[in-house]
Amino acid sequence: MTQLTWQQRVLYGLTNWGLLLAGLVNLVVGTWSALHQSSSIAAVSLTAGLVLIFAATIDRFESLKGLGIEAKTKKLDEKIEQADEALQRLKELAELTGATLIDLNSKVGRLDSAPTVSQSYALAQKTRLILERLGSKPENIRAILNPFVLRMCRDLTFATIRPLYKALQQEAINLAAERAALHQHPVHADDPNLLRLIAANEAVHKYRDHRLSKLPDDLYRYPDVLLGIIDDAPIADKGVVDACRTKAMRLVPVMRSLCENFTIPDPDPWFREIDVAMRGPS
Repeated sequence: MTQLTWQQRVLYGLTNWGLLLAGLVNLVVGTWSALHQSSSIAAVSLTAGLVLIFAATIDRFESLKGLGIEAKTKKLDEKIEQADEALQRLKELAELTGATLIDLNSKVGRLDSAPTVSQSYALAQKTRLILERLGSKPENIRAILNPFVLRMCRDLTFATIRPLYKALQQEAINLAAERAALHQHPVHADDPNLLRLIAANEAVHKYRDHRLSKLPDDLYRYPDVLLGIIDDAPIADKGVVDACRTKAMRLVPVMRSLCENFTIPDPDPWFREIDVAMRGPS
């Protein structure tokens, strides 16, 4: 009704009132005829009266049949429109799925066949939009997109803490050199410098093998865990640690946006950093 002009609304109201009045008149005539034993007129008038009253309130019914006439309401048309919309979204999803499968199958066994970060992101966004238009439940959409979010968080993490890997490698080299220099002179097993070097070397390897490679699967804890990992880095050059933490602080809202909305504000700079990190040290 809100989409009709005022003339159409007036006509709609007058039509309903006219049908109601005609229905009531027919009911009165039918009842009067029934009382006076005019069964044929009573049957026709009562039937016509009921049909007309139903027609006056047709919005309450899905369909109305009577006197050889069938009327359908707008509610059925709305359901048909919704079904058409859902079918269109399903076609889009089928096209997206088909294109993705063909693309993956065509790249199997080829060098440089993995999709780029930007391609993966675009595919996830398109999938999300189609699922939302289809009316999928938010928890189902989240379950579908969680692997993408986790993979993206880990790629962003690697791009952010790549300097830590270099610094850890250099730290291990420095500790090995110190230990080699120490062994050039007689040294006891309980020598404080030797014990310090052994403990520092173990800390570097333990941190690299257990902290950096054991990132959490809990997406909501991910940013806080990342900051803790950076702060605990056993590196003498604290400038590297501070630089990584500063960069990670800029990354935290990006990760939170990924976890909550599945999107990255201004993603291109982050994509470039991931691509540089994936290509290896410069």
